[in-house]
Amino acid sequence: MEYLTHYGPSLCVKLQGNLVYAGYGPFLHVHDLETGELINRCRIFRRNKIHGIAVNGEGALLLFGARSISIIGSKDASGCPDMSQDEKLLDEWIMSGQFSQTGDQTYLLTSYNKVLIRDLEGNVLATKGIDGEKSILYSGSITVFGPDKVLINAGTVMGGVLIWDLYEEELLHNLKGHEGSIFYVTISENGRYVASCSDDRSVRLWDLTTGDLLSVGWGHTARIWNLKFYDNSSKLVSVSEDCTCRVWKIVEDEESQASLEQKGVYEAHLTKNIWGVDVDSCGRKAITSGNDGRLKVIELDHPRIDNDEQSYTLQEIADQTGIIADKDEIIKGFHWFDFGLVAITSQGKIVLFESFNDTWTFLFTDDQFASYSSTHGISSDNVVVFANNKSDLLALKFDKDGKHVIAKTKMHVSDLTKTNNCMIRKESPTTFLVLLESPNPRENLVCMRFNLSTLEMEKTFSLKKPESFVSSCLEVYQHFLLVGSRFSTLAVFDLKKVECPAYLISKMTPGDTTTSIQFVEDLGDSQVFSVTNRDGYYTFIKIYLKGASRGDGKDYEIIQSNKIVRGFLEGAQFNAHGDYITHGFKSSLFYIYNETSCYEITSHICGGAHRQWKLCEDDKGSILVYIKASTLFFKRFNNSKTPETLCAGIHGREIRDITIRKQKKYKDGYLFCTGSEDTTIKLMHVNEQSGKMTNYWTQRKHVSGLQRCQFIKENLMISSSAREELFLWELNTEGDSRPYIALRQSLPVSSNLPDLRIMDFDVKFLGASQNFILATVYSDSTIKVWLYDSEQNTFTTIINGDYKTCCILNVFLTPICDQLFLAIAPTDGHLIFYNITEHIPFEIDEKSGELIDNDLDLSLMDLPDYDCRLEVHQSGIKCMSHVLEQGNELFIYTGGDDNALGITIAKLDAATGKLNARVLDFQPQAAASTMTSCSLISNGTKLLTTSVDQIVRLWDITENKLIKHSSEYTTIADTGCSDAVQTKDTRHLALIGGVGLSALRIDL
Repeated sequence: MEYLTHYGPSLCVKLQGNLVYAGYGPFLHVHDLETGELINRCRIFRRNKIHGIAVNGEGALLLFGARSISIIGSKDASGCPDMSQDEKLLDEWIMSGQFSQTGDQTYLLTSYNKVLIRDLEGNVLATKGIDGEKSILYSGSITVFGPDKVLINAGTVMGGVLIWDLYEEELLHNLKGHEGSIFYVTISENGRYVASCSDDRSVRLWDLTTGDLLSVGWGHTARIWNLKFYDNSSKLVSVSEDCTCRVWKIVEDEESQASLEQKGVYEAHLTKNIWGVDVDSCGRKAITSGNDGRLKVIELDHPRIDNDEQSYTLQEIADQTGIIADKDEIIKGFHWFDFGLVAITSQGKIVLFESFNDTWTFLFTDDQFASYSSTHGISSDNVVVFANNKSDLLALKFDKDGKHVIAKTKMHVSDLTKTNNCMIRKESPTTFLVLLESPNPRENLVCMRFNLSTLEMEKTFSLKKPESFVSSCLEVYQHFLLVGSRFSTLAVFDLKKVECPAYLISKMTPGDTTTSIQFVEDLGDSQVFSVTNRDGYYTFIKIYLKGASRGDGKDYEIIQSNKIVRGFLEGAQFNAHGDYITHGFKSSLFYIYNETSCYEITSHICGGAHRQWKLCEDDKGSILVYIKASTLFFKRFNNSKTPETLCAGIHGREIRDITIRKQKKYKDGYLFCTGSEDTTIKLMHVNEQSGKMTNYWTQRKHVSGLQRCQFIKENLMISSSAREELFLWELNTEGDSRPYIALRQSLPVSSNLPDLRIMDFDVKFLGASQNFILATVYSDSTIKVWLYDSEQNTFTTIINGDYKTCCILNVFLTPICDQLFLAIAPTDGHLIFYNITEHIPFEIDEKSGELIDNDLDLSLMDLPDYDCRLEVHQSGIKCMSHVLEQGNELFIYTGGDDNALGITIAKLDAATGKLNARVLDFQPQAAASTMTSCSLISNGTKLLTTSVDQIVRLWDITENKLIKHSSEYTTIADTGCSDAVQTKDTRHLALIGGVGLSALRIDL
């Protein structure tokens, strides 16, 4: 077994020049900060995790974790795959490590508040401590001020912070004030301050000289794990269990009294825990590492912190331009271009802002656009369009620098009595469309085509408006016009067939107003569009615009649907890296969020969505223009010069199940899904050669921690969890850029307040159709069998019953001869077999084992008595795999809570017609703790198992005996699930999940 990749909690991170070192379990990952490239993955320890990294002046690395320590060179870290031969073990737990100022010695702080001074070969030169002090430490750090001046910063379990001099062995301060254990303590480089954090969620700043408490910083909503001074010790960064990174400024008053002021908050990680943080020498970038495995790059000198926001009142604009602003005059509309902004007032005054010199220019006044007007633009072509409620249009085109108006058009649209909405969209490199809507429901929509260079109108289209239709957004694809409306509705118009009514797609999601439509990709016979609505739902819809259909009469298909984690959704699009970027409002915040990688790119307090605002793109990034308290604000969000993440990470909590789509490869590997305790399902891809994993989507339909997920067909996947949640998902891989996954159906629940967990499920398909029967088992011993009808898209109960009162952990369906059996594995350690042949509306083909539909009546029946009940384990059977050989011999492989592994054979007795079972082999000490998963590989000749003791084992089962073939330690804690796929004749790719995710290559 060979480790290809490991994604999991990163406990520490260290910046050294352009290199980023991060500890992932026993592995050290080395990244290039500028490119994001993973330079190397080096194994440092055999088992222990890397808890800390220190670097000396020559680039040597000191790595420590638990009782392990290693010193390696930077070249070895960047080039060697395995340096575990240099690992050395101490007798005590290491809390912190640091090089001496000369770099030829190391200081190691142990959990007993002792410091070992060692040379680089590992020889102990001295042991230092404080006489009479026997505190047990929870954390600590070492600050080196000189060859003979080293301070030890010890955070105790009981809430005290001990600062002592290493060489004098003298206690300088015992800082008290925190409640609970001290999670981190550090001293500023200038020697003035001590910062500490603890279980009480506060950051405390102390005077190193006097030991006085200077300030307490509140803001984190959970425990704080790490601190770092930067910017000449004038600022402090903290990271926490609440997944935020917070920046604090140390402010001194006239009497030189320091206090902490929170200056920035970054939501950097998923679900729970940021463990590590470091800041570059310039104080511009911070790197955080967390429980989700993400390495997040945070730009500390980004405009999100620096106050570069510009604002102008109308009076300030009037003073610059020389115009007279009326008492009640306000700014009514605006649009941003590369050269600056064009705006119009409520009195029809049009003004221009030049961003390169921050000056305003008055252009002209048009009284027809006084009182009411709306403003729209095409930024790439410097075109702005004004519309009023009397169906008048004014279009202006500016030169590249915005100095001159090079084209102008003004017209009245006589087809409409009034106008209450105007939308524009670029149609081609030479034309754009303007769509006008009247408040009169009987009047048509008017669409006009304009030339982008001359602004001359080339053609007008009159489009019949659907009933109860209020337009909200617009997209153009070839000669098709897609218009969004309320109630998550979309209308498709064909400009070549304007006499035909619009094709209406209604209620795509539960949300209300459609806020954006974006063309995504062309699939040949259909096209994919991204659609968002204000209530937070986004949908990818495949529309057959050119006359084809999906085969059931529908001209569209929803291939991806999800709900964002925050607030109102105003729009979304893919960036240059293929990440799906959303933006909108949450309370008073405007946010931009990376939905693919699940992190906030930026946010800004602007007062909320109930105001005039516009997000525009230019060559530097994006700019938010909004009005607040009659003042016009510009807020720029520059594109990041470096990757925003060096490692995207995975789930923030334990992975409960993994399923690989084995039926078909995707690109250079396989698609797989993970279900997590954080209630989400991720659709990901793994490269079969390198093991590199890529996340595509994070589905949030479940509201409780996942229990099971399983691909049941090439395009179908099922997931289950608590609250009787079981969802059928459909996978779409037609596109070249990415796969999509959409919810097809939900299993009915038994009550309005379901409280049972669906522990496991299995399916049996009806021939080659999409219909299947589904067996589900529940935490209260209930067993149900359902029929899924793909045409009707419905689940119908056909068998209902229960085993006893204990929880059922596993289930499978299998044909034996011409009978269909349902097998369960509950917490009492037994295998139970039910013959359900006479209780399903199908017959079983004896040769193929397939279900045959002979039009039998569909009715609800009780679960029959079991055929066979066999005790295999002493307690719960946690995992189970099976294989049917020669049509009548069923082999079941089980692992249990009793740490055991067993092989059971079941055969149909020809005389009695009953199933008989017996244990063939049983290994009572197959693992040192609970067996959690087992998978058959290599054509059923090997069994891959995982267990809580973090050992992945491979068993030879060719002789129906459990013979251990090989084993490998995994750094994944709570090892709970696995899946494997055969990639070549003798090669397999295995995924191991728990608190982390690893890819292994198995050569047999």
